[in-house]
Amino acid sequence: MEFEYRAHETCGLRLNANESSLTPSSEVMETFQSLLAFAELNRYPDDDAFELRQAFAQYYGLNPEQVIAGNGSDALLQLMITAFCRDGKTLVMLSPDFGMYRFYTGCIQSQTAEFATDWNGEFDDDAFVQFAEDHNAGLVLISNPNNPTGHLLSADRVRKLAKALDPVILAMDEAYMNFSDQSMLHEVDQIPNLIVTQTLSKAWGAAGMRCGFLYVSKPIIEKLLPYKIVYSVSTLDQLAARAVLAHPQIMEENVKRISEEKKRIQKEIEAIGAYELGEMAANFYSLRMPEGGLSALEQAFAENGIVIRDYPDHSRIRITIGLPEENDRVLDVLKEFAQKGGEAHA
Repeated sequence: MEFEYRAHETCGLRLNANESSLTPSSEVMETFQSLLAFAELNRYPDDDAFELRQAFAQYYGLNPEQVIAGNGSDALLQLMITAFCRDGKTLVMLSPDFGMYRFYTGCIQSQTAEFATDWNGEFDDDAFVQFAEDHNAGLVLISNPNNPTGHLLSADRVRKLAKALDPVILAMDEAYMNFSDQSMLHEVDQIPNLIVTQTLSKAWGAAGMRCGFLYVSKPIIEKLLPYKIVYSVSTLDQLAARAVLAHPQIMEENVKRISEEKKRIQKEIEAIGAYELGEMAANFYSLRMPEGGLSALEQAFAENGIVIRDYPDHSRIRITIGLPEENDRVLDVLKEFAQKGGEAHA
């Protein structure tokens, strides 16, 4: 298998998995408990997740009949890859992008073709479309905003990519789109080869319940359903997700807080002057040191009990935007490291 999953750290200040630092609100927990009181846990869950799909569709103004709920958006990524990357068809993705794409492709012993982008995530659209054609793409899968670069593709650019790739399916993984404003959810019926996925793990602050959604036109959904795992979303997860979706104002307040912290973090890092900062379109940021020394910076974070996302090639580190006091700890490390010129950790 080309890619192996690496479990996230579970100790220290965890700013490595782009989770929310906020614990569930009392309002969400009260709603969950009220729903749980009537749950038939002795029965199998609703395989269609009807009420859950209704809740997601209602918030976003979508047709619930075109929604599939899954055990996190990961299950839906696996569903798409299984359906469209068979019989010699390849998954085409950007590099870097979410590593689990390669993992799920490897699970069905299919192939992945990766199109290299600039450090900041930028790439040439025409060359990418030609690359997909050259590699017999069955599915083109892009995270938007990109994980880990933070780069955001505009809705207009996605429309043009979908048109150029047609009839190859273009799937937009919008796990972080709540932090931006270029979602393609409402374009699905106008773009026949488009799939959009979203999750409750990031802006909604519910990574532990594992719930994601896929939105697609009816012709494509018929191609996906034969590969859907039965009872993939437990009764408990369905109820918990419905409780989260019942309080969208909490998500919206969280997005606003993250947006304010982004501006502050960007201003302070730019003032330090020792780091190159990636685009901040999500709830994390990617940075590197133009003069090198990133492995020493990684060690500095470890010594301070801060868990960040690093990469084997030391091309960047990715840091989740946490609570203000958590972000202050990160900024303190960055400032001290820059002041010492990396000498203490070289």
